[in-house]
Amino acid sequence: MSDQNLSQEAAPDPNLPNAPTGVEGKARGKRKHQMISSYTILLIITVIIGIATMLIARVTSKVTAVKVSDIISSPVKGVLDGIEISLFLLIFGGCMGIVNKVGAIETGIRALVRRLEGRELVLVPVIMAIFAVLGSAYGFCEETIPFYALLGSVMYLAGYDTMVSSATVLFGAGVGCLGSTVNPFANGVAIASLHDKGIECNQVTIIALGALLCVMAYCVSLFFILHYARRIQRDKGSSILSLQEREACDEAFGGKDSSQVLTRENSTLTGTQKVTLVLFALTFVVMIAGFVPWGDFGVSVFDAGASSHEETQQLDASAVKSDWNDTSADKYGTMTSISKGTKATTTSTVEDSQSWTGWLTGASIGDWYFNEASTWFFVMAIIIALVARLSEADTVDAFIGGAGDMVGVALVVGLSRAIELLMNMSGLDQLILTSASHSLQGLSAMVFTPLCYLVYLGLSIIITSTSALASVSMPIMGPLAQVLHFSPDVVVMIFVAANGLANLFSPTAIFLPGLMLAHVGYGTYLRWAWKPIVVIGVLSVAILTAAMMIL
Repeated sequence: MSDQNLSQEAAPDPNLPNAPTGVEGKARGKRKHQMISSYTILLIITVIIGIATMLIARVTSKVTAVKVSDIISSPVKGVLDGIEISLFLLIFGGCMGIVNKVGAIETGIRALVRRLEGRELVLVPVIMAIFAVLGSAYGFCEETIPFYALLGSVMYLAGYDTMVSSATVLFGAGVGCLGSTVNPFANGVAIASLHDKGIECNQVTIIALGALLCVMAYCVSLFFILHYARRIQRDKGSSILSLQEREACDEAFGGKDSSQVLTRENSTLTGTQKVTLVLFALTFVVMIAGFVPWGDFGVSVFDAGASSHEETQQLDASAVKSDWNDTSADKYGTMTSISKGTKATTTSTVEDSQSWTGWLTGASIGDWYFNEASTWFFVMAIIIALVARLSEADTVDAFIGGAGDMVGVALVVGLSRAIELLMNMSGLDQLILTSASHSLQGLSAMVFTPLCYLVYLGLSIIITSTSALASVSMPIMGPLAQVLHFSPDVVVMIFVAANGLANLFSPTAIFLPGLMLAHVGYGTYLRWAWKPIVVIGVLSVAILTAAMMIL
């Protein structure tokens, strides 16, 4: 519904009490047909998985039926399992609250839009290319969540909708992961798992296939994003966002102010705002550098100054029993008794001195995860508040307010983890994997490749951790491919490409919190994204099938 049509709504009938008018009437009608929330979708999937384990357990002993209490408690356990990411989102929100209090982002975005003067779309291919390289190199994915809101602000102020910005971030990192070349969490774990089975891979072949898939997916997604963005540029009423989503974007990203003509006064940064933006940008640069596993690429500069030594300790029988029950009981069972004469030794690494980059968080740059990123953002939030000379009350209020805006996003992380926990607890994931591998036996390369791709597509929705999926599936799929005289290199890339595609649409993937920040519903996103996803999937299968037949 265009703005012009909305303005032409008929006046309410005075004889009808409380008759809705104009936008209000349309908004009410729209709400009657709105998609259910991401929370509800995830909860429904969790219940379905739980019930499925109960039914399947009656047919096979390979699956353990979860209890009703397991289903009910799984969202809570999921939140605990994903607490590192959830806490990072809350602290990031607090830092954003302080930066917004200074007004640096709002004014900075206005200055950027004014400088680009209608050329904002150049940001799309540039940002996508950067994210694609990072995704292909080390699986840059979860780290993109804050960018949904930042780029959303830029695009919305420039006259586009947040579907453009969301697709830029999601497909940018997504096509990189889909075409991983040296990603240690995907390619690295898969290759290591095959090596443990005595199967060696050709790294050059894997890198070449990854680069080809990445470039193909980048071009396809860029075409669809720019085509949609130009449509919005011509007619803002053609946005795929619902009226409710557009209202939420108006409230979050500027509303009526975003349509005003930009002037030098409202788009000129003060000295304090400039320093704040530099510090905020530095925060992101250091965070990204912290996540990159530099050691895997032979870069040791960030570890300079670190030293450690190994200590060996003798354990008597009681210590062995206690250590076992503390660390291994959940996986292998509780040790109830042990021979008194039993002895063992344990070796641990003791840190003598930290690296020059590890003094702040305790971990060197390159060894970071979300705990270290949370610490870094918390410290930078305080520094920014001090530089901006905010009062103690303003700092606390801004931080708490920003963190509060992220609570719903943080909860989605935990709800998505609940599904994986039930799958692991019941053994349903292993049953699906084993059954799928048996169904692929005795097939030709032209049939094996697309079916294997579909198997990994389904498994990627069930097993959300890329490294975990590689660890449990490659010891099965690798030997199977070898027996059928298929290239293990292509099998690795089938896993990588299918897993990357699943991350573009799966409700258990990490992008849902990002969409919430951009106020784009999951259903709305799928209505736009299914076309590029299908095209990328078909072309990926074609490339991989050709590679399997040639190699």
